Amino acid sequence: MSNNVGEFLNGRDTISTKDAKVYATINGQIIGLIDCNKFTAKLEKNKEDIQVLGSHWKRKKVTSIEGTGTLGGYIISSNWLKYALPYIQGGKDLYFEITLTIEDKTSRAGKQTIHLGEVNLDDIPIADFESDDGVMEWESDFTFEEFDLVSAFDGFDL
Repeated sequence: MSNNVGEFLNGRDTISTKDAKVYATINGQIIGLIDCNKFTAKLEKNKEDIQVLGSHWKRKKVTSIEGTGTLGGYIISSNWLKYALPYIQGGKDLYFEITLTIEDKTSRAGKQTIHLGEVNLDDIPIADFESDDGVMEWESDFTFEEFDLVSAFDGFDL
């Protein structure tokens, strides 16, 4: 479905973040991250400065990219601690995959699915206690080394 973009954005075509689903593939097992309440991922460019004679502009050259993000959720199991144990005990570190899909049925944007590979958490949640009213939550930054746009939003051609 391809639509021409109108003069103004129709509010219904924005995408509700409540419609996102995040899955991790760990040791070949697909796990729905039902405890996830925050997910961000981005590609960061490394740019080197390039200066040339005859111009006052400092120019830039992209020389590499880095995948980074943040994953957060509610602590409802000990899974992340269990995944950390092999490395803590002198074994291998955990690298896994994440697949995320978002489709807001009200929006005409369509559906998007992204796959991230070689995901590695920067830290492992252990506990989060406070004396106020609240629930246990965790958050960790991560890196990834593979990216694939499995399916793109197809509702609008810009």
